[in-house]
Amino acid sequence: MFRCKATTGLDDAVLALAMQIPSPRADIDWAASRSLRCLLEDVPHDHHAAFLRTGASAAPDSDVFVCWRDGASEQWSEDIECCMNRPTPLATGCTLFTGHPGQCDWQYADPEDTAIQEAAERLAL
Repeated sequence: MFRCKATTGLDDAVLALAMQIPSPRADIDWAASRSLRCLLEDVPHDHHAAFLRTGASAAPDSDVFVCWRDGASEQWSEDIECCMNRPTPLATGCTLFTGHPGQCDWQYADPEDTAIQEAAERLAL
């Protein structure tokens, strides 16, 4: 159970449209880079999706995802309600969108994220 390896560079037109989406929040969280990786589990899925920014809905929360298909240059954005399933009531919720394919993000591994976390923990000692 691993995270999808599909990546894409953010299209300028998609970024421009995403910047126009209103938000009820004073601070909008944005993706850290224009290089985006699919957040879904590595199982068959119709299209890839990567977090771009905080969405337009506060209750229930939504996020704007950049979506794309394998072999196609077209990208689009979707403002989608957040999944927020949790393994326990006090745990962090799933950061994917409601109805996403595969398991919630806390149910599968990303070897790159694990390696970064382990390196950070070693540095903190």
